[in-house]
Amino acid sequence: MPAQVFLNHFYLVIDSATYKDIEQSAFLRREFAVTEQRTTVRTDRSYTGLYFYGTNTYFEFFDVASDPSRQLGDSGIAFGVDQTGELEALGASLDQKLITRQYDSKQIPWFYAGEHKDFPIDSSLGVWLMEYHPSFLGEWNPQPGALNHGTSRQQILQRYTAVLENSPRETYLDDVIALTLAIDETPRKKLNEFCKQLGYREHTANVLTGPDMELRLLPQTAESQGIQEITMRTKRKDKAELRFGTRSVLAFRDDGFATWSF
Repeated sequence: MPAQVFLNHFYLVIDSATYKDIEQSAFLRREFAVTEQRTTVRTDRSYTGLYFYGTNTYFEFFDVASDPSRQLGDSGIAFGVDQTGELEALGASLDQKLITRQYDSKQIPWFYAGEHKDFPIDSSLGVWLMEYHPSFLGEWNPQPGALNHGTSRQQILQRYTAVLENSPRETYLDDVIALTLAIDETPRKKLNEFCKQLGYREHTANVLTGPDMELRLLPQTAESQGIQEITMRTKRKDKAELRFGTRSVLAFRDDGFATWSF
């Protein structure tokens, strides 16, 4: 049976005012999700962002002012597999490499990345596949009495949240289930074909559905590029709307879903 390819996480570069509002929101940091602002040190690069962890998926925001190489709206989508060996079976045409992460002053194996040649990570839209390294949980913050092995997204996120101090026990965020992406016509066709190779079904030319998420593609304009909206499944059913910066809106519905637009 072919490997199922899920959403692992995404990132989005946002303006400084919106980033600051999100960073300073007590609701977002204490009730909406388990979060952290962290600096990740890898062998190949380092970066600082604000992270929101769900059950199987997570996302990160970057402040456009924090890195001169990033531009407003730059986005990245990481697809992932949950079992060891599945990336190799899928990614014959991908540029695969091992990514490491610093822990206790040394670099340890983190995940295997399969980068798409048409969507490199340092472009305005990066797209890649990832598979966690089987030794990661045993080397990164190993926990007494915990399961210190495993490669599923849920197992990794459980470790990410377990090592944070004063993490909220009950949060709104469950998982991201859809991304709305503004993209030009030529890369849209390439992304469409790539997703179909991963097993995603095409409802229309602009909507692709995978095992756990939907990708909705819109035409790119001068005012909108990259990820425009995310749809999430939530653990609570409240109806409310919160605004951050000048245009970002987080809207909760009373059916257990929420959208966050940018």
